[in-house]
Amino acid sequence: MNLRYLFDSKEMILGLLVLILMSGCTPKLDFGDIDFEPQIVVEGWIEDNGRANVLLTQWLPLYSEGKDVPAMDIPIKWAKVTLSDGEREEILVGRVDRDYLTSFVYTSSVIKGECGKKYYLKVEYSGKTVTAETYIPDPVKIEDFKVEKCKDSLYSITATFKDDPNQDNYYKFFSKVKSVNKRFLPSFMSTITDKSSDDNDMISLEVNRGLKIEKTNVKYTPYYKLEDTVTVKLAQLPKEIFDFWSDYENEIMNGKNPLFPSTTNLKSNIKGGKGIWAGYARDEKIIIIKEHVR
Repeated sequence: MNLRYLFDSKEMILGLLVLILMSGCTPKLDFGDIDFEPQIVVEGWIEDNGRANVLLTQWLPLYSEGKDVPAMDIPIKWAKVTLSDGEREEILVGRVDRDYLTSFVYTSSVIKGECGKKYYLKVEYSGKTVTAETYIPDPVKIEDFKVEKCKDSLYSITATFKDDPNQDNYYKFFSKVKSVNKRFLPSFMSTITDKSSDDNDMISLEVNRGLKIEKTNVKYTPYYKLEDTVTVKLAQLPKEIFDFWSDYENEIMNGKNPLFPSTTNLKSNIKGGKGIWAGYARDEKIIIIKEHVR
C-alpha cells in the first residue's frame, strides 16, 4: 500500500510551482485563495520480531469550496525519524529501496517488535513534528487453508484460523506472490473483526491477491495462477489500525477511482499529520498452488 494520488489539471499547475520552488526561484503567480500548506503523510509499521519500516511523503492539498483535494505526494528523504519502545530510543536510518513507490524507507536496526509492547514514533521535518503510537497484540495461527479452482485457470485461497471469543479481535490478511512481489501487499477486502463472525471460534476468509496501488495497465484479479507460490500472512492488529484499513477498503469499493483511493477522510492515528503507524502480530504460510489442486 502506498498513499499516492491522481492529479487533475490544477494539481499539475501546483506540481510546476513546486518544481520552481525547489529550483530556488520565487515565482510571482496568483492562485487566488489556494492554500499550499503541506502535510506529512506517514505509512509505517512494526511486526513482532521485525524491524520498523516508515515511508514518508509530503502531501500538498488544494482547498476548493471547503474540500481538500490531493495534489502532490513528494517523498521525504531528510526527516529525523525516532522510534521508542518506552525504554530505548533509536533514530531510524533512511535508505533507497525500489520496492516501494517512494523509493525510500526508514528502518530500525536495534529495536524489533515484541508482542504486548507499545511503540512510539516521532517524525521531524521542515519545522513540523508528527507523532503516533501503536502496539503489537498476540499472534494468531493460521490453522488450515484450501485452494480451489474458481474460474478459467485461476484459483482462490481460503484460510482458517481460531479466534478467542472472549475478547474483541481485529485481523487483516496480506499476501505475496513469489517472482511477482518482493514485499507483502494488503489482501483486497480482507480486514475483519470477530464481531462480524457467527459466534464461531473458527473463522474462514478468502485471501485475495494483494492490491498494488500504482498506475498500471495490468487488470487486477483477486485470484492466483496455477504456477504461483503465495505467502499468506495473517496479522492481528489494534482497533485503530483496523479502522484505517476498513475505511481504506470502503474507499476502494465505493470511491471514484478503485486504484487511487483518497486518504483525506480515512481514520488515522497520526497526530499532526495523516496516515498510519501500525503494529502487527503475524503468522505466515507458504502455499504452492499446484501442490494443492485436486
